[in-house]
Amino acid sequence: MPDADTIQKFLLVGAAIYLSATIFICLMRAALGPRFSDRIIAASITGTEIILLIAILSVIIGNDYLADICLIYAIINFLSVVVLGRSVIEHKEENEK
Repeated sequence: MPDADTIQKFLLVGAAIYLSATIFICLMRAALGPRFSDRIIAASITGTEIILLIAILSVIIGNDYLADICLIYAIINFLSVVVLGRSVIEHKEENEK
């Protein structure tokens, strides 16, 4: 019977594969989305899934510095969504005038 570490690594690799597939789907949605807001949401979800993937890889590899990279990437992802959302609001206000 496999030990707990082997089972944990197997589940983490499975989660990483699943996240990789959903990242690809979200990137397709970001490229093909009918509206700009759909593209922003897909890009935000992609960024969040990449953060999760880096965190999973941090546990699998056993390097703690990847957690710091996750935090930095989360801040960049948040700021990019805020800036893109603000640009959509300004663009919408210009079109209404």
